[in-house]
Amino acid sequence: MPKKMNGRMMKDIKILYNVPCTLRDGTVLYADVYRPDDDEKYPAVVNRNPYLKDAPGPVIGYMHAPEFAAAGYNVVIQDVRGTGHSQGICDPAGHQDEDGYDTVEAIAKMPWCDGQVGMIGESYHGFSQLACARANPPHLKAICPFQTSWTKFPAIYDFGVFSPVLYGWIYGRCSDREKYYPGQYSKEALEKMAYYGSRGDEQAAWLPLKDMPAASIDGVPELQFHRDLLEHIDDHAYLASIGRVEGFEQTMVPPLCLTGWNDFLRDKTLYNFIQFRKRGGSEACRKGARLIVGPWVHGDRLDRVIEGIDFGPEASGDAIDMVGKLIQWYDHWTKGKTGPFMSGKPVQLFIMGENRWREEDEWPLARTQYTPWYFHSAGRANTLSGDGALSTEAPKNEPADTYEYDPMNPCPSSTGDPTRWMTQDQRPNEKREDVLVYTTPAFTADTELTGPITVELYAASSAVDTDFVAKVSLVMMDGTARPLGMKLVRARYRHGETAELLTPGEIVRYTIEAANTALLVQKGQAIRVDITSSLFPDADRNMNTGGRVGYESEGIVAHQTIYHDAEHPSRVILPVIPRA
Repeated sequence: MPKKMNGRMMKDIKILYNVPCTLRDGTVLYADVYRPDDDEKYPAVVNRNPYLKDAPGPVIGYMHAPEFAAAGYNVVIQDVRGTGHSQGICDPAGHQDEDGYDTVEAIAKMPWCDGQVGMIGESYHGFSQLACARANPPHLKAICPFQTSWTKFPAIYDFGVFSPVLYGWIYGRCSDREKYYPGQYSKEALEKMAYYGSRGDEQAAWLPLKDMPAASIDGVPELQFHRDLLEHIDDHAYLASIGRVEGFEQTMVPPLCLTGWNDFLRDKTLYNFIQFRKRGGSEACRKGARLIVGPWVHGDRLDRVIEGIDFGPEASGDAIDMVGKLIQWYDHWTKGKTGPFMSGKPVQLFIMGENRWREEDEWPLARTQYTPWYFHSAGRANTLSGDGALSTEAPKNEPADTYEYDPMNPCPSSTGDPTRWMTQDQRPNEKREDVLVYTTPAFTADTELTGPITVELYAASSAVDTDFVAKVSLVMMDGTARPLGMKLVRARYRHGETAELLTPGEIVRYTIEAANTALLVQKGQAIRVDITSSLFPDADRNMNTGGRVGYESEGIVAHQTIYHDAEHPSRVILPVIPRA
């Protein structure tokens, strides 16, 4: 019997298990379907994921499947190719366009579907939606690509930069597969995966990367993707073949983009929203695009407490009724109903520090006052104990700062759990001599920073290729340096996807889009910029030789020089929002 929950009439539900979908190449994918317990037809919302359709929950991509189904939807949770119950070999980035297209069209024709289909999910589930929308299946009406980019791999880093920890993700999918189809891998292969999986740091540091034992196990076909990606990390044609191409102009349906300020795929998601508004293939896509950004980390939990930081009662998904917003989104695009969420402004931002939500008309905000803070030192900005500073006063004649980047001793990408680096105190890394530290004075008044944070860096290297990393942090009153974002630029690709080696000693201007935030910097707090040359192991070490990524066993030490003088004013540009 229907009942009321959160102001919504909720139907009794039932679950259809292992519903098959046959793809154009004959591969069969399986899904579980949560739906109202009656014989009526309803719209479908599809989640395609590699993490097991029958995992406990099921809370998938911020969507509680039973509650969504009770609101009058068929919730389809599908194991993608080569995972869980589904047939085929897991190719982490392949087949997404055609498999998504075939799934949407097959679901639209199911006897319990009214022909209206949407998609939903975060991270991998998000990029699978983007690929499907790019293929433009006729029955797809709307998508919710959360915390994601246009391809899963590489997702975090840009052209020509490889992540050696990818094999761990593949191991996880193999383990899931073995659960349902035992005997797929030999005993020897399983033992090797268990062995190397417990030695992740050792494997990521293996030289050359192409010979990493963890990615070279016979009898594990999924690992071929890891090897292929490394071999072709700077190959345009290959990267396009695995879906590393944007499809904004090809996307006709409206997207609801969601991320968190502490999500490592935050900047990719914000970029998606901006580009959908500018380049979407239809008016519905451009004008219908919406954005929600909370304080959250990566993953399908919308908690108010993030790694010990309490963002207040408004921060949780329950407090803002996220499920209700999603239901309103699909009510609008599949049922023609318009609720309060859909009648409001298109951008909803959580302002950290103030800990409240605010609606806006656009991202970035048109009223932003982009304010430069310049690097200063007497030539000794190394470590937190150095003399690096940030000031709104432009530099005049100042000595440059220098450090040595040794690829055999790289600065790590995190100071703790690598999946939660956005909330980790950065002071352990700031003890290193190969980290330059520049800090503002304590702010004398509350100041809102909402928008992109850009670092303009004037740098020279003794090497023909190297990396530069800009990290921006909020310095709390107790000294904790909590990162707002960090970004790596590979020097040879400073102009785009065509490699151009450096002339040793030549001063080059790098523009590094380091972070996006919505933050009230409180009186007594400060902003800090760290400059270094590594985010290892999330990104491969630049060996400083200009050689082929992943094929070198030896690197050289690079002497790095960071300039901040009248001719070369290195600076961070902060997005200040005027406050009444």
